[in-house]
Amino acid sequence: MMNHLSASSAHSAPALTGRYAALGCAFFGALIVEGDLALADRMRRLLCDLAPGRRVVIASTHAEAIRLLAALPYDLVLVDMHLTNDGGVALLSHLRRAYPQIDAIAMSKDDDRLLVEAAISSGATGYLLTSTDDAELSFLLRSIERGGSPIDARVARRVLGLIAASAKPEGVESALRDGDTVSPPMPAPGLLSPRELNVLRLIAQGWSNRQIAEAICLSINTVEFHAKRIYRKLAVKSRTQAVRQATQYGLLS
Repeated sequence: MMNHLSASSAHSAPALTGRYAALGCAFFGALIVEGDLALADRMRRLLCDLAPGRRVVIASTHAEAIRLLAALPYDLVLVDMHLTNDGGVALLSHLRRAYPQIDAIAMSKDDDRLLVEAAISSGATGYLLTSTDDAELSFLLRSIERGGSPIDARVARRVLGLIAASAKPEGVESALRDGDTVSPPMPAPGLLSPRELNVLRLIAQGWSNRQIAEAICLSINTVEFHAKRIYRKLAVKSRTQAVRQATQYGLLS
């Protein structure tokens, strides 16, 4: 068993009382589920730099992660999609069912289509590529602090392709050929401002918050503020869900 805690132990950590804003940091307790010891330690170091003094625990297997989840509270879990016997998919599904309040972030070394599709379908709210350098990983992880969903731009493009493939209007075309009436999509639950629509379209193209900020001459904090408003208006929690919902509402057409 591999079980590594950061300098702050579980006994010295304060009780979990709310989301990140109330705690003033990116997370309260984080669990890294990774079979590669060197990679696990790398992710632990990045998380400890992000939120010094917060509890960071490492598990090497799906079974060990299940035990740790039952023993201590967490609000962030990083899951290696290469765990043996589809352990990554199984753990993400378990987190979605048993701990829906936890942010579950998938990880892999590349943007393999099957892994990405499996992670998103299993409830991942973000996806990191461990082949990315430390600076980019730290930047993506820091978005959690403001309620964002860390997702690598290459993965975002892959996800958009999956969404586009599943959103082909074949059912509509078939209904029209058969003479049936097709109901228009429901309106979005909240009107997006022109600026929010602009940000949403760039998110849909797989741009990171940093790239969006540079492109439209805003601070990254302002871009993240707009993203959070978009999530709230569309009643979603992540970039992937926002793009899917916006596509269904016809906001990106």
